[in-house]
Amino acid sequence: MFDIGFLEIVLITVVALLVVGPSEFPGLVRNIGRGLGKARAFLSSVKSDLDYEIDKANEIKQLMEKEAEIARLHEIIENNAATVPVQGKPAEEPSRVEKSDELSQAETDQESPQPVSDRRPT
Repeated sequence: MFDIGFLEIVLITVVALLVVGPSEFPGLVRNIGRGLGKARAFLSSVKSDLDYEIDKANEIKQLMEKEAEIARLHEIIENNAATVPVQGKPAEEPSRVEKSDELSQAETDQESPQPVSDRRPT
């Protein structure tokens, strides 16, 4: 984590022993160990909380994708429901917009050029 080698640890220990003194040094080391343990536990807790939240976010994302798919399918059903007869009732006539789209499509089909293989040389 901090990339501290063995020699650096020995040097820090010797300096701390000289500064604090031999009588208080074991208590200092114990307190540092407790602090590091608490820091590790805290980081572990934060990591597990983040993992949990990420899993929940992924689950919500999947639910949203499914909801979008369901909405798309409902739209298709509603669009097709007008043209399908229901128990003997005739199907509704397409709206004017749909009729004009069909007419314009038929006109473009009639105006399309002949394939190259059907043309005769002149």
